[in-house]
Amino acid sequence: MSIQIGETPGRPYRLALTDMTQAQADLVSRIRSGPRKDLPVNMEIWLHNPQFAEVANQFAEYVGHLAPMTRRVKEITILVVAAYWSSAFEQFWHERLGSNLGLTREQLENLRARKYTHFDDEIEQTAYELAIGLLEKRNVDYALYQRAIRVLGHGGVSDLVGLIGLYTMVAFSLDFYRVPIPDIS
Repeated sequence: MSIQIGETPGRPYRLALTDMTQAQADLVSRIRSGPRKDLPVNMEIWLHNPQFAEVANQFAEYVGHLAPMTRRVKEITILVVAAYWSSAFEQFWHERLGSNLGLTREQLENLRARKYTHFDDEIEQTAYELAIGLLEKRNVDYALYQRAIRVLGHGGVSDLVGLIGLYTMVAFSLDFYRVPIPDIS
């Protein structure tokens, strides 16, 4: 099912293909033929600055699709970011993805409400607690640091920090343009 994503009146962000520069059109073509297969709404926004969009796309392809994290770890982390920044569209979109990956209703509700959430998988729990430590607490105590290095490794920590940064940029972009939650009823 294709979901139509709208624009808020007075805050347009979409560029018609006929209005794009060659650099913008080339980037759209590469994104559609890459791992995402579709142009995410944040990339539609970032296309207004093709140099930024190019760099952001490479970064997003790595942390979103190539970094060695499970989809569940990525969705849990993104949902922590969405809740922290109160990004309604990001929350809506990634709750659907998380649900499809087996996150329970209780886990999704707790993540949205910024309540403690438990995951049976040690990697998921560590990623969740690291995201909470960095965003909510602005502190990663030594015990969590040691566990994160043991469970995720230095590379995994870098990937997770990158994912948090990317989805913070996404949240800010979506919220600036007030991208509305689609009506899927």
